[in-house]
Amino acid sequence: MINIKKYSNYEGSGEYIGRYNYYHKLKASPLKNPFTGPINNKSKLRLIKKFKNFLEALPEDSLEWKEIRRFQHIYEDKGELTLVCWCDPLPCHGEIIKSAILGEIQPRE
Repeated sequence: MINIKKYSNYEGSGEYIGRYNYYHKLKASPLKNPFTGPINNKSKLRLIKKFKNFLEALPEDSLEWKEIRRFQHIYEDKGELTLVCWCDPLPCHGEIIKSAILGEIQPRE
């Protein structure tokens, strides 16, 4: 099982997939969504689609795909993985990352 949790409401361990956060001293993830826009459902869905296209256009040896491969190893070893971001309850690019971990999205050949 791969879960996506909101950072501010989650106290367990997980893999942070968001942007740099000064207040919580969180380094930006290689899998942060590089696209920004208004914080609403319609905008988030558009930004998630952009992130999917971005990820699919990257080669296997990109930093992003190396991070996805690291997550795949964690998932294979533990049988579960928690991705942590800020989006919940809005749509999250974590769903695209989850699909990539599960092999439903592949890098550019």
